[in-house]
Order: sequence, then C-alpha cells, then structure tokens
Amino acid sequence: MNGIECVHEPVVVEAVLTGAWPSRCDESLVAHADACAICKEVVAITALIHDDSERSRYDVQVPAAGQVWWRSAIRARMESSEAAMRPMTVMHAVTAAIALGVLLAIGTLAWPMLAPWGDRAWAFAVTFFPNSEVATSLAWGLRQSALLALLGAALLLVAPLLAIYVALSRE
Repeated sequence: MNGIECVHEPVVVEAVLTGAWPSRCDESLVAHADACAICKEVVAITALIHDDSERSRYDVQVPAAGQVWWRSAIRARMESSEAAMRPMTVMHAVTAAIALGVLLAIGTLAWPMLAPWGDRAWAFAVTFFPNSEVATSLAWGLRQSALLALLGAALLLVAPLLAIYVALSRE
C-alpha cells in the first residue's frame, strides 16, 4: 500500500454510503479505517456527502400538480406567441432595410441637385475671398457639408423608428 491509495477504500466508501458504517460492517474494516490515514479521510468526507444527500432528499418540495399544469400552460402560450411574432420581426427587419435603401436612393438622387448649390456657394465664396483656390475649397466644403446635413436629417428621421423597433423587439 502506498501513500496515495488504499485497497480497502472502495469497501469503506460503499459501507458509508449504504449507511452500514460503523455499526453493521466488519470490525477489522473499522479498525483498518482508524489506523489508515487515507481511509480515515475517506470516511470523514463520504459521511459528509452521505448526510448532505440524505438531508437534501427530505428537503425537496414537489409542487402541486395544478401548479405544474398552470406553469406549463403559461409556458406553452408564451412559446406560441413568440413563434407567431417571428414572421412580424422578419417583416420589420425587411421594412427597415427597404426604408434605409429608399433614404440612400433619395440621397443619391439629391446629390446632382447639390451641384448648382455648389456653384452658388462658390460664387458666394468668391465675393469674400478673391483667391480662387480658397473660394474653390470653401465651395467644396460647403457642398460636402450640405451632403452631411442631408444624411444627418435622414438619420434623425430614421433613428427614432429604429429605437422604437429595438425597444419593442426585446419584449
């Protein structure tokens, strides 16, 4: 026998778990367990596990049949309503994608309309800055800021709808 395991350990564990320890088992096994450090530790730990399992077996409270039936009916109702909502969720996502596509199409169509505005911005810039490079840069910046303003307005229109969709989809 080495210091890590003992040949009597399985027998000791079985005796403790069956409740035969120490009164209904062989006296030589009890004497061995008192002398062997490994078996002494196995008895202490296995007895704790056995006592805990016995206590937990008596502490179990099984719910009433009516309560189990009620919970299962509620769960089935919730699962069926979630299954019924899945197509609506998909349709909301498709609608959001279509709305975003339409907004991008409107932005693409509006971009050529900004060209005359850019010419006006260039003419406005030339009146304040006689240098044509500065006027051209300023006109280009004004044209880009108009595009950003258009995209910002589109996002301000879409953001509340997206927030409402996200808030309602979590329920």
